[in-house]
Amino acid sequence: MFAGKDYIDVRSKALSIAYHAFRGTPLSLESSGTILDNGNVAILSQGRLSWNAVLYKVNADQAEALARAKAQPTSAMLREMLFVRKWFESIGASQVKPAQELYIRHAGNITGAVEPLSGSRMLTGGVPQTEALGTFGYHFDIRGGINGLDARAALKGFNNLAYLNPPLFNIGIQHALIKNVPNLAVISPASGFVGYASSAGRIVEFNCGVGQGVGIAAGIAICAERSSEAIAQGRNLAEISNTQVRTILAQTGRLSQVYGTSNTTLASQLGNFENQMIA
Repeated sequence: MFAGKDYIDVRSKALSIAYHAFRGTPLSLESSGTILDNGNVAILSQGRLSWNAVLYKVNADQAEALARAKAQPTSAMLREMLFVRKWFESIGASQVKPAQELYIRHAGNITGAVEPLSGSRMLTGGVPQTEALGTFGYHFDIRGGINGLDARAALKGFNNLAYLNPPLFNIGIQHALIKNVPNLAVISPASGFVGYASSAGRIVEFNCGVGQGVGIAAGIAICAERSSEAIAQGRNLAEISNTQVRTILAQTGRLSQVYGTSNTTLASQLGNFENQMIA
């Protein structure tokens, strides 16, 4: 494991294997429906730990229903947590409580984004460095499987995408802005992610960065300083560019480091895959 000041990343599968041996289920989200994954652990006060490790497999309709139900765990999920609690207590935990709400990885995306973000775009480094607001990286992650994808991919001549590197890409706000609905932004896992991008890059840190940019864009859309007077412009939020937001961040000393990387070969291969899958 790797231990930082306030977190622990569990790198080994040993705990996961031990739990599933106790549970009597395969360490497979596809076949078991629930797995104890490698833990991302927050170190809290008074010796408490917050584990992000239990994964539940749901389909698209179930994910949508969970999102509309304020991300509350179902009774079946809570029953599974009884096994997790019993096992952790058996190896020394004094008290184990399930999370009060779920982290829903994906429950659909908006359409009509100003500039949707695809998996291949992520692998090319995201938005150009000169207009980027920051950089983010995350694995392409489809551990739960996508029903029918393997068969369709094989039919199209694609046999293996496991070679894909985790993208490290520059971010902007255009994938969160709506073209045809005035002044609407969707800053969440439901922003304009298309293709393989739906499996990566939607966690809180990323969305916080996008949200900051959209907030600045809203301010730019409302007014501009001219002769020390705020002049209402009445501009649509979707008209504000990444570059305008970046300029404000740079002027105020709040521009994050930009260090996205590009792999044009992998990006081209993934772009071909994404296009063929919807053909």
